[in-house]
Amino acid sequence: MKIAIIGAGNVGTTLGTAWRNRGHQVTFGVRNPDDPKYAELGGVETNESAAAAADVVVLCTPWQTTQSAVQGCGDLTGKVLIDCTNPLTPDVTALEVGHTTSGGEEVAKWAPGARVCKAMNQIGFPMMDAPQLPGQPVMFVCGDDDAARSVTAGLVAELGFETVDVGDLTLARLLEPYGLLWIHLALRRGFGTNFGFGLLRGAS
Repeated sequence: MKIAIIGAGNVGTTLGTAWRNRGHQVTFGVRNPDDPKYAELGGVETNESAAAAADVVVLCTPWQTTQSAVQGCGDLTGKVLIDCTNPLTPDVTALEVGHTTSGGEEVAKWAPGARVCKAMNQIGFPMMDAPQLPGQPVMFVCGDDDAARSVTAGLVAELGFETVDVGDLTLARLLEPYGLLWIHLALRRGFGTNFGFGLLRGAS
């Protein structure tokens, strides 16, 4: 599958490398692909160029730069757009939007025609590729398009997660605070980054 990773920070680099290692054709979209810091990454292009050639576009940008990054991708009509962002305040203590909208829904407004799904926002980058835990961690997925959710769930499952489809994109209003909980535990409650959330089911 052709995947464009928009943003080459910790999250983008981790996910792009993981999917590349699993046989996908991955390019990275950044504002300045000629920056020497990307020399070893390979496959670095502008956001628009990377997105144009991709089947799936994966958004991995800080919230404050997300709108410009999405708009810099050009026309995303029909493409699966996986939003891995959380609409965090600059001090990473709260969300800038919630209750009546979500970061995922805002992304959908900025990319009309894209098939937006929310995923991979509920855990930190050190645990995004085959996390070594006593049980399988869960990753919830939401989006308005059934086929896009299926594609997203499949890519997430390749990384070692149990994927759970929770419904339409408005459910990002629940998944983004859930992501903030992981951040709070990791940064402020002494958990570190070596943990994830699991889903336990009773006997039917």
